[in-house]
Amino acid sequence: MKFSPGTVSKILWHFTGGPIWDNNLNKQGKELKSTQAAFKALCGIIDSKELRTGSYHELVKVVVSKIRQYNTVTKTFETKENQPVIIKSSPVCCVADIPIQHLSYHSRRYGKMAIGFYRSSGVKAGFNPVMYTLEHSSLSNSLHDGYRAIESTDPWSAKSALEDLESNASEILEENKVDDAIDISSVESELDCIEVGYERVKKNYENFLAYVKTFDQSEFDSIYCEREWRCTCTFIFDVKDIAMVVLPKDQDGRNYYEEFIKIASLPRNVPILCWEDLIEH
Repeated sequence: MKFSPGTVSKILWHFTGGPIWDNNLNKQGKELKSTQAAFKALCGIIDSKELRTGSYHELVKVVVSKIRQYNTVTKTFETKENQPVIIKSSPVCCVADIPIQHLSYHSRRYGKMAIGFYRSSGVKAGFNPVMYTLEHSSLSNSLHDGYRAIESTDPWSAKSALEDLESNASEILEENKVDDAIDISSVESELDCIEVGYERVKKNYENFLAYVKTFDQSEFDSIYCEREWRCTCTFIFDVKDIAMVVLPKDQDGRNYYEEFIKIASLPRNVPILCWEDLIEH
């Protein structure tokens, strides 16, 4: 018999009642979505059979140990320590590897409405576990260094300089008493390749950052324990990919479990379970 450690599940969960985004802090806040909004989101996902990337990006926060910045006032370079920097990833959609016995704990942050997908379906669709790292770690600093190196590459400045050279070519040749024309076609071709390569590298790096989750030491019991999986493209699923749907029957004076059963267009072999019976019995 094959035993499970109890910390790994064959079901990947998508909760629809997660925290509202805090624009001031650039992170999830503590206030959850309303149960009505969570119910509407769950029904929308089931009806469309799509778990969309939407507009959500991971904002990878890095506390850079040392950073050199130009001061426009003093017109000098300054070295600052422990500076927070935000790097934006590609859009993502999220699920979580949570054993059923741990769902109750996670409901405090994400509510009691969830769709469970078979892990095998998630893997096939391209979902992958995220990499967790502390904001101030050497690993997160290395990620920042790599991103800065990409951002500092500027093929457009070189192309602009080349265009200036081409437009002023006749004057330059006349001043230097040269009769031959300047052939810059090979240089243009090389710069075009560099530009295409730059865009590809930047996009791939942003895709990689989508699978990185930074956190601080106060978040071991919240962010770190979520065991999140992500995908950078919309998850288009089939009914057979759904392991179960879970809803509460008694919340805010409404029986969402009974309401969903009445309107759901799911076959009978897809379990629709009551949160109170599954988790709180």
